[in-house]
Amino acid sequence: MAAKSVLSIVREVAPRLGIQRPNTATGSTDVQVQQLLSLLNEEGQELAARYDWEKLTKEKTFTTIAAEDQGLLVGGTILATTDGFDHILNDTIWDRTTEYALHSTAPQRWQADKATITVGPYSRFRIRQGHLYMLPAPTAGLTVAFEYKTENWVQNEAGDEFSTEFSDDTDLPLLDSRLLTLGLKWRWRAAKRLSYAEDFQAYELAVADSMTRDGVKQSASLNGPDYGGFEPYVVVPSGDWDQ
Repeated sequence: MAAKSVLSIVREVAPRLGIQRPNTATGSTDVQVQQLLSLLNEEGQELAARYDWEKLTKEKTFTTIAAEDQGLLVGGTILATTDGFDHILNDTIWDRTTEYALHSTAPQRWQADKATITVGPYSRFRIRQGHLYMLPAPTAGLTVAFEYKTENWVQNEAGDEFSTEFSDDTDLPLLDSRLLTLGLKWRWRAAKRLSYAEDFQAYELAVADSMTRDGVKQSASLNGPDYGGFEPYVVVPSGDWDQ
C-alpha cells in the first residue's frame, strides 16, 4: 500500500469527525485542524515506539579504534544525531573483519572482567553514558556492523530527509498510513471526551495484525533445529569402554 501524505490522511479523517476538509494541514490556522495534526504526530510517535518495525530498522557499520571507549554512540563517529537512534537490535553486532559476534554484558560482569585477568580474546560491549565500550579493547581498523531502530518515522517527499513529526503537507509516513488513520480517529474522540472504545478496539486489532505480518519472522520448531535434511552426529571410536 502506497504511503499517504499527511495532508491526505487529515483530509480523509476530517469529514468522518465532522470537520471540513482543509486545503492544508501543516499550514492551517484552524484550531480543529491543528489539533488533528498534533494528534497525528502523537499517534506516529507512539506507534513507532511500540514495535521494531522493519521500515524503521537500519544498518550501521563503523571502524574500531584501539581503545575500550569507542566514543559516543550518537553524535560521535558512529551515529549522527540525525539518524534518530533509539536502540540497537539484540544480537546484531558483529565484527565483520574477524567474523565473530559481540555480545552485550551486564555491569556486574563488566566490572568482574575489569578486576581480573580472565577476559577472553573476543570483545564484549556495553553502552554507558552514551558511549560504546568494548572489552578487551579491539585492535584499530576492524569493521563492526549492527542494526538499530530509528525514531524517524517521517520522510520528506524527496525521501532524503527524516524526522519524528510532520512539518510539511507533502511529508510521508514510513509507518502504515491505515494504522495512522485508525489511530487518529480514536485519539480525536478520546481528546473530545467522546466514546472511542470501538475505534480503539479496531485500531488495536489492526496494529496486532500488522505486527505479525511485518518483515520476515524466524521459523521456530518444537522438533529442534532444522539442519536441511542433515542430522549432526558424534563419531565414537571403537574400543573397550568398560575399563
